[in-house]
Amino acid sequence: MKNILTLATFALCLTTARADLTASHQAAIEKLVVALQVQKQFESNLILGFEAGMGGTSDQIKAMPPAMQQKFATGMEKVKTAILEQMGWAKLKPEIVVIYGKNFTEQEAKDVTALMESPAGQLLLGKQLKVTADLMKETQEKMKVLQPQIMQIMQAEMTKQ
Repeated sequence: MKNILTLATFALCLTTARADLTASHQAAIEKLVVALQVQKQFESNLILGFEAGMGGTSDQIKAMPPAMQQKFATGMEKVKTAILEQMGWAKLKPEIVVIYGKNFTEQEAKDVTALMESPAGQLLLGKQLKVTADLMKETQEKMKVLQPQIMQIMQAEMTKQ
């Protein structure tokens, strides 16, 4: 029952938030989302985040026999597909448009769209995905070094009386 009430409240909030956007504001936001290549960035970041989260296990994967590594890789591809099916653009676009609509006025959306459609804006967008991937890889490498320290801190806290 609690889950049904939570889902109903969530649905009502989304419906209310969508209703707040006028048709022209919604159109400006839709154009902004396209100009910013939000779909491409969203889905890429979704997968990059998942892969970064799995980064700590990369040494364990390498230690597996080759046949197990292949099975693991196949399983991971299926997991990525499931993530994109459940959390990908097709599922979350309405909510993403609402979020952009809450954060950008109609005029701001138009102004930013004009900027992002310029050659400089397109250059930025073209490089942004690569920069994000490189940053996630660098962060993952730093986290590998920190993981033992994090585990020590957590073990110490968990064993305190």
